Amino acid sequence: MNDYIFLNGSIISEKEGYITSKDRGFLYGDGIFDTLRSYSGNPFKLTEHLSRLRSSAQKLKIPFIFTDDFLRNTIQTLMKKNNIPDAYIRITLSRGSGRRGLVMCDHSEPTLLVEVKELTPYPKELYEKGMSIIVSKTKRSTSCPISCHKTTNLLTSIMVKEEIKSRSADDALLLNTDNDVIECTVSNLFMVKEERVITPPLDTNILPGITRKAVLGICQNMNLPAKEERFRVETLIGADEVFITNSLMEIMPISKIEEHEIGKCVPGKITAALMNAYRELTKR
Repeated sequence: MNDYIFLNGSIISEKEGYITSKDRGFLYGDGIFDTLRSYSGNPFKLTEHLSRLRSSAQKLKIPFIFTDDFLRNTIQTLMKKNNIPDAYIRITLSRGSGRRGLVMCDHSEPTLLVEVKELTPYPKELYEKGMSIIVSKTKRSTSCPISCHKTTNLLTSIMVKEEIKSRSADDALLLNTDNDVIECTVSNLFMVKEERVITPPLDTNILPGITRKAVLGICQNMNLPAKEERFRVETLIGADEVFITNSLMEIMPISKIEEHEIGKCVPGKITAALMNAYRELTKR
């Protein structure tokens, strides 16, 4: 069976998909992307994902000419052609072909790729037993201009993944150069302390996660106290519950940080309530 993709205006077989050797995304990692999933043929929070992608494109001066309606229709077409109603969706936007060098091109030809693939879910036992995470040796600069965007320059994350593998963990906690807890490799982070939900603020130089925002909204609807606050590893280790979020994993409990066990049960009471509420949200 052919897998179909959208590339630069056309829906084609994946086998036919090629980019030019002049593409700046390939040469320099000069591009951005977004990932989301669909539930029963419905791309969840697509408008929010496209808004974030469009905002990053504007700030990084990458042309983005396709409308939300066009992309929504394209994704729906790809889900039907690939026969995948519950899908992993990735939208990749490169600055495309233009002059070589590190100066932004005034007249580049951007590359836009949309992929709809079979979703490989996280193992069920992780949601029941929780993830084990380490504290990475890699720290993120508070002044790094691309950390709040999903860029195609992922070498740092690839190296952190190797660190995770070498220490037999599931994920890694990242700190910034102020030693504040910020997030995990591909997810935002929350803790529960005395029945209050706390997450690092955006000004710690983190990605403005779509699921992160959804969780804060769920907390508000549940009258559950939630706030953005800076904190250190020592505070996190002493939390009653810890969980991480992204659009593919949804809400994932954390059971261990380094050698420290987190909470009395996994998932904790509030984490479990948020997990259930989020899943209900995806059905609307």
